[in-house]
Amino acid sequence: MTSDPKMSTKMIYISTKADLVFLVVLLLNSTIWAQKPGWKQETTKDGEVTVTYRFSKKVDQSGKKYNELEYEAVTIAAASLVSLKEVMMDDAIHMEFMEGTERVKRVCDLPGGEWVTYYYYNSPWPMPDADLITRYKLEEDPEGRRFVLTGSPAPDMYPEGKVPRMMHNHSKFTFTDMGNGIIEIVMYSKSVPLVSVPTWLIRTWIPGGPADMLNGIIDLASDTDD
Repeated sequence: MTSDPKMSTKMIYISTKADLVFLVVLLLNSTIWAQKPGWKQETTKDGEVTVTYRFSKKVDQSGKKYNELEYEAVTIAAASLVSLKEVMMDDAIHMEFMEGTERVKRVCDLPGGEWVTYYYYNSPWPMPDADLITRYKLEEDPEGRRFVLTGSPAPDMYPEGKVPRMMHNHSKFTFTDMGNGIIEIVMYSKSVPLVSVPTWLIRTWIPGGPADMLNGIIDLASDTDD
């Protein structure tokens, strides 16, 4: 993602056995999307997570109207890149940070660092219970200072059940080692809700919903480090 030149400064204190290390990391607040019509930006009260989002009405080729939610959530954390990768590759614990997830199952492993995961969602009102099949691909840079996990919809790679299936969910998680034990985490999502969702409900979910997911990932990685 390309950042706005006018980025805010994020200050973090990290306690070590020897002393208190003061770090200043240029990050957060402002992606280019926030400057485009229709995009909004919210930051959590603690200033730790910034979410840029767009909730729009669209029409498909058959003339059917639908809603689309697209967002990018950004934060930084004192964490290990290795531990974060272990969390993201462990399907069994995805339900601990993915809101509403009741069951998770690894469907199959594929060549080239890819795999397929099944999710069952016990969704809150007004959404119906649903399932989702995601095909993941993990990519790392040659220096090992960044990895990207991309999720694409793969609805035909697992038999349908008794609940409707989400067909248009895309995700991308980017983890970058900024140095000094600090990791930048960028979570991108684009999805089409199964039913029409009022705009006010989306606004009550942002920025808290995406922030909870990011913080859940960070907490799990911290537990792995311990």
